[in-house]
Order: sequence, then C-alpha cells, then structure tokens
Amino acid sequence: MVWNLKFILAIFNYLNPNLQRMRGEFRDGAVITEKSQRLIKRNFGRVEGDRLILSPEEAAYLISKGILEVYDGKRVMDFEDILSHADPVRYFVFEDLRERGKKVSTRSFDDYIPIHESVTISISELRDLENKKIAVVDSEGEVSYFFVDYFNGRGEHEEEIKPFDAKFSGGFFVTGNLELHRRYFYGTERGGRVLLSIYEGLYLIEKEIMNVKEDFSRIYRVGQEIFPSFDRIYQIYRDLREKRFMAKTGLKFGSEFRVYVKIRSLKELEHSKYLVRLKSDVSARELAGDVRLCNAVRKTLLYPVFEKNGNVSYISVRRVKF
Repeated sequence: MVWNLKFILAIFNYLNPNLQRMRGEFRDGAVITEKSQRLIKRNFGRVEGDRLILSPEEAAYLISKGILEVYDGKRVMDFEDILSHADPVRYFVFEDLRERGKKVSTRSFDDYIPIHESVTISISELRDLENKKIAVVDSEGEVSYFFVDYFNGRGEHEEEIKPFDAKFSGGFFVTGNLELHRRYFYGTERGGRVLLSIYEGLYLIEKEIMNVKEDFSRIYRVGQEIFPSFDRIYQIYRDLREKRFMAKTGLKFGSEFRVYVKIRSLKELEHSKYLVRLKSDVSARELAGDVRLCNAVRKTLLYPVFEKNGNVSYISVRRVKF
C-alpha cells in the first residue's frame, strides 16, 4: 500500500502537536494568530472573529515550547524580544502554573495574584485577598504561593477563678495565687509568687476578678509607656480572651502572642496553635518569612485587622503546596 505523504505528515503532526509551529504577528503589544481550537481548549488568548489574540506572556510561553513563531514585520522575534514586552512577574507565574498543569489565563489568573517579593501590602489590602492565592516571584524568577483566609476560630479555654488581691510593681502584677499559673497558665511563677504581665492583669481587673489598689487608668498609662503599641496589643489580648483563647507572649517567635485553644493545667500543657503578628503592612518577603517560621514551629500565622466598629478580626496566611 502506498501511503500519501500529506496524510502521513498529518498523522505525525496530530500525534506531535507541539511540532506544529504556528505563526503570529506582533501588533500593539499583543500577538495575533489564526484561531486555533487546540490553544482555545487550553485557555490561551481571546477570540476575535477568526483570530486569536495572545498576550506577550502567553506568546513568550508558546515560543519557549516551540509552538509559536512571532514576526514583527519581516523580523522573527525571539523569546527575549517578546519577554521585553511582557510583565516578567506575570510571565513567571503564568509559566509556573502552566507547568503544574493549571490552565490559567493571563486575563485573570483565576484566584492567583502575581506580585514581586519587594511589593508591600497593607494588612487591610491583604484581607481583601481573602480566599485568594498570592503568587510571589523572587529575584530569580522562582514562585511561592500563599493562601489568604478569614479566621473565625474560637477557643475552648474555661476558667473559674475566685476574686483575689494583687500588687502592681515594676510593670507587673504580683500575687500569691499560684493556681493562676499552675492551672490556667497566667504569668510566670517566681519565688512562691505569680507575676502577671500588664495586659493579663488589666484584663482580670476589667473582669473584676483581680483587686489592686492602683487606679486602672494609671496602670494603663504605664503600659503605654512600656509598649509603643500597647493600645493595639491590649485590644488583641482582650479579643482573644473573649473568644476563649489563652494568649501568652510570642516574643520567642517574633510575634505579639502565641495562642492556645485550651489550657487544662501546666502539667498537661499542649503546644500553642497560632502566632499573632501585629503589623500595619507587610512586604511579600516578610510574609514569606512569617509563614515559614510558623510552619517550622507548626503554628498558623494570624494578622489582626482593626475594624472601624472597634472589633478585631484576623486573617490567616499559609503556604500552598502542590
């Protein structure tokens, strides 16, 4: 049987679609090529009549795969030429997701938000990215992904503390009530006394559990002198406690608080589950560092958001693994 050469080539091209190099023309910052069902099914470009309009990022990717050849007049444009017209951050994210099998479009990127590692985001802007994935491109073109979510968890911590007396000294509250530390993990025990932090003490005073002779407002002013962001810190502490969490200092982790879901007793102390970091804004590089630290100590990162109504809400950020 004599095989028709054109038929053989057609079968070969069908089985090896990447070897069929399409031709496109560069015009007004985009690449125009003939409509291709193969590319359309793979979510490349946008259709205009019988033409397919590709973004520079899409065109650069197709050139790198040997699928597309682009002309600027009579001159063939290589990968570097096209990339110079593309947004490099968007290109690296597009390329990475495509290589992972994600048929994203450069028009929307689905729920992925491409940003460079040097970009700074305010915490309120970060909250607006709820249920989105931030795709951070570093200086070498590598991409890391982070998922942003609204945190509405509640703790399970319960207390039954009888009213007790304490003295305020040197920025701490001092009491002989050892149960506070041994059972509920308040403060720290020193020489048969429990020393409470200023925000722990103020909270117990507000709840009319701890009695001190000092005036509440004066103690609060001392807190403001010790901590530049004391108002915010105390607001976070109070909110976490109202949500039935137990909060302790997070200094060892570079955060304001480490947060426990429940305290049974000092002898049955479990690991804290969350780290709360107080920031007004964060660079993508800092965010990656915060998340990495939390992953290393098996905790979830929380950024507090201060609402206009005076409430505190939280957003969690975690690393996305494919």
